Amino acid sequence: MLDLKELRDKIDIVDDKILELLNERMAYVKSIGEIKKSHNKEIYYPEREKAILNRLKNKNLKNLDHDAIELIYEKIFAVSRNLEIK
Repeated sequence: MLDLKELRDKIDIVDDKILELLNERMAYVKSIGEIKKSHNKEIYYPEREKAILNRLKNKNLKNLDHDAIELIYEKIFAVSRNLEIK
């Protein structure tokens, strides 16, 4: 069994991976924002966000309930929209 420090070290590794993936996601978001601006498209598409949430909620198999997934992704979507506007 792992001790407290080992578990925290593992969490730090996971957090680093999450941050790396979020930065990758935001790079795609910026590109999408540029495309939307060049085609005069709306930044906010609630249908797309709802589709993402539904897909993730259906995929989730472990420790996060649907409310937790929604809370996390609401923040991700808000940051994404702000990046698309810039």
